[in-house]
Amino acid sequence: MSNKEESKKLLYIAYGSNINLWQMALRCPHSKPLDTTMLGGWELEFRGVANITKKKDAQTPVLLWELDPRDIPRLDRYEGFPNSYFKENIEFEVNGEKCVGMAYLMVPDTRRINPPASYYMQTIWEGYLENGMDTSYLLEAQSRALDVSAQRTVEEHLELNEMEEQFDDEDEDPDMEDDIQMSFGI
Repeated sequence: MSNKEESKKLLYIAYGSNINLWQMALRCPHSKPLDTTMLGGWELEFRGVANITKKKDAQTPVLLWELDPRDIPRLDRYEGFPNSYFKENIEFEVNGEKCVGMAYLMVPDTRRINPPASYYMQTIWEGYLENGMDTSYLLEAQSRALDVSAQRTVEEHLELNEMEEQFDDEDEDPDMEDDIQMSFGI
């Protein structure tokens, strides 16, 4: 491969459904997986779909791809670039060597923490298994999303109960029934 061809290739950091080899073969047929590594300083999270966020003492498994330029438009569409995800170059180390790769990161404040749908989780799970990645990171991210979602549901339920109680208290005006009867001439 010439230097010109090599410079066109892009190192891509996949952490969600794009670690699934079958799915990526369909979406990016000219690209190839390189290796797995741990991305230090980043944590996997779910906002319905996968995302990574900076977190000092965290790490997450990723699959590195050599992304062919012909595959980028299709991958951009799949990722909802630029409305759902934006691209960011991330520095990391592999075997003591500094590298820079591109990752899709979720546009801030577009989605709140939510667990993934079961089919989406299964796609990522298969990718973890076929690439020999530690599934505990995936399960921890799913668990955190479930916890946040459950807590939010409890809080919303409590708010609704408070509103209902407030509404019920307002209905207990004894003169209100007389006012209604008088206005209808009852």
